[in-house]
Amino acid sequence: MGIIKKRSESPSNPKSLEVKRHKEVKDSIPTGKGEKPLFTKHEKDFLSIWRCMGDFAFYLDGEGIFRDLYHVPGHHNKLGWPEDLIGYHFRECLTTSLAEVLQQALGHSRLTGQVQRFDFHVGLRRCTRWMGASVAPCPIISGRTNGFILAIREITERKQREEKFLQDAEKYRAVMQQNTECIILADIETRVIVEANQAMQRLLGYNLEEIPGLSLYDLVEPEEEDIYHEILKVLEERYYFIGERRFRRKDGRAIDVEICANLIAYGNKKVLCVSARDISPRKLAEKQLAYTATHDPLTGLINRLLFYDKIAQELALARRRSQKLALLFIDLDRFKQINDTLGHGIGDQMLKSAGDRIKDLFPCGKTLARMGGDEYMCIFPDVGDTREALQKAEKILQEIRKPFDVDGHKLFISASIGISLYPDDGTNYDVLIKAADRALYYAKDRGRNNCQLYGPELL
Repeated sequence: MGIIKKRSESPSNPKSLEVKRHKEVKDSIPTGKGEKPLFTKHEKDFLSIWRCMGDFAFYLDGEGIFRDLYHVPGHHNKLGWPEDLIGYHFRECLTTSLAEVLQQALGHSRLTGQVQRFDFHVGLRRCTRWMGASVAPCPIISGRTNGFILAIREITERKQREEKFLQDAEKYRAVMQQNTECIILADIETRVIVEANQAMQRLLGYNLEEIPGLSLYDLVEPEEEDIYHEILKVLEERYYFIGERRFRRKDGRAIDVEICANLIAYGNKKVLCVSARDISPRKLAEKQLAYTATHDPLTGLINRLLFYDKIAQELALARRRSQKLALLFIDLDRFKQINDTLGHGIGDQMLKSAGDRIKDLFPCGKTLARMGGDEYMCIFPDVGDTREALQKAEKILQEIRKPFDVDGHKLFISASIGISLYPDDGTNYDVLIKAADRALYYAKDRGRNNCQLYGPELL
């Protein structure tokens, strides 16, 4: 649809029938001697500037009548209508909607003295052309006062580029918002979040209105705040970063996430794009699997597999510090009778209760493991001498002698303990375990309910 509405040949205002004229900028400044100049020096400056800008400009008087047209040759020909407006009030020749927009621009320009801009389109026979207009007060032109300059230039190509950009942006946002993974775009320098999708709300608890006030540092656990320096360092060497980190939700709860980060173009600059996926369920399953693999399911104590790793660590530490280490091998006396008379259910509860007693007896400075059946092993690092090791063993014996109340049954039991010392009886855990095992059988041979140190005489 064009912007010029159908009008009568004779405007209602006779004054509008002044001599109509339009000026091509290149021919508008007379140079002949004695010829009265059409434009003042300032107007010539204006026209020179306009020659560089291109397209065309109107001069509207204070009443809103088109009085003059200035254009670069050739620009108006492809539109074919600018010169037809001269002598008419803009409401007589422009469509109602465009006239309203121009009226508002003229009013704001008159009040503020500043340039007002707006865009409009012109419907031609085979296409639509977009035009960009700017309105500015112009106190004096060719002797007229209190008028306006209405400058117009074609912006069709720019509008097409903007439309394509908006279409691409809409496609991008549609994909981004529908993605089930949390996606965050952040400024590389400040780490301030510039955009995020709705999955962020589900993952981290922040709504989209809160995003402008957030930075990436608000999302990570305090001990992991250097993660983004690490990411950018990796991105200097390769295209992407993948890793696992801990994020902090709005409610303060920490969650495990797998993140993928890279640099992407956003507007006219590059931003850091971080996608995050919640892996807390997987991490929990991994922890449960690791716990099951390294702990006794009945007593909750570490099992034989993890015990070997623990004693290797303690021996290495004792070696570096030149300290002694005591290994206690504990066996419950005549435990088979409880299983045979009261059943394995009572026996299992008895095993758990015995383990809890030993564990609670030495809350610090020891490692307790169930090795299988009714056997336990306990590591005491940094023992002063054999007497201290014997004292710890005696405390365990006293605790086990106390009656157990299991499912309504009051049970009495005792234990036998074999003791080996590092480095006196060996320097690796295989030798120390065998030595403690040998001392345990010696304690049982001596009537049970006692503890024995390993010595060469036991070989």
